[in-house]
Amino acid sequence: MSAIRLTDMHVAYGKRPILAIDELELRDGAVHGLIGPNGAGKSTLLKAMIGLVPHAGRVEIDGEDFSAMASREKARRVAYLAQDALVGSSFTGREVVDMGRYARQPRFTTRTVDDDVMVDQALATTGADAWADRSTVATSGGERQLTGLSRVLAQDTAVLLLDEPLSALDLSHETRVLKVLREWVQGGTGRSVVVVLHDLTMAARFCDELVFLQPQPTGARAFAQGAPHEVLTTQSIADVYGVNVDVRRSDVTQSLVVTAL
Repeated sequence: MSAIRLTDMHVAYGKRPILAIDELELRDGAVHGLIGPNGAGKSTLLKAMIGLVPHAGRVEIDGEDFSAMASREKARRVAYLAQDALVGSSFTGREVVDMGRYARQPRFTTRTVDDDVMVDQALATTGADAWADRSTVATSGGERQLTGLSRVLAQDTAVLLLDEPLSALDLSHETRVLKVLREWVQGGTGRSVVVVLHDLTMAARFCDELVFLQPQPTGARAFAQGAPHEVLTTQSIADVYGVNVDVRRSDVTQSLVVTAL
């Protein structure tokens, strides 16, 4: 089943076309990686999905028109993590993650034990419990990224939209985050992740499917979509990025490794 379906998605900033996607379906039960060069509209696509930027076209979540849903219902269906979402925030890490529970709480009621459990679990899953009681302004960029990821996990939705969640993370935490996302998808029914990634080797290892966006004068389009081995070919990467690469399968991970030449 398609968790997300986009039809005639067009976005422009002023007179400059940014996105022009005729149709895109993202199935449930999978980690979908959005890849492509800078300016390919990856972040804009996530924002358009949840209505943060004006767009033409239709977005369906589980077959329902997302734009027609009430704000509270939207927050129960989809969680979104923006780039640098917590910059300038003076809340503690725990308070930030608590915010992910608002849509789950009945109106005019206080938080419950379930809320506390979900917050604690989300913090522990990402390792952000280590600085949860510190103000986010006193944490590093990588620590804020992990706190933000904890918030969307605590929101307990079926769909996660993540805009470059690996930025500011070291190699250890990059791997941890991507493993968390795979385990999260596999740990429930009908869950899906759509994540913007720049590291093609990481994308090949941890994503079930890739959507390769290519800038065009009329707006970026989905140049290719499919399993990593179908999308990440030397020719497709050369066509979109304009660089020659070596693509081969790792003897250790059995996933593709992409090396620029």
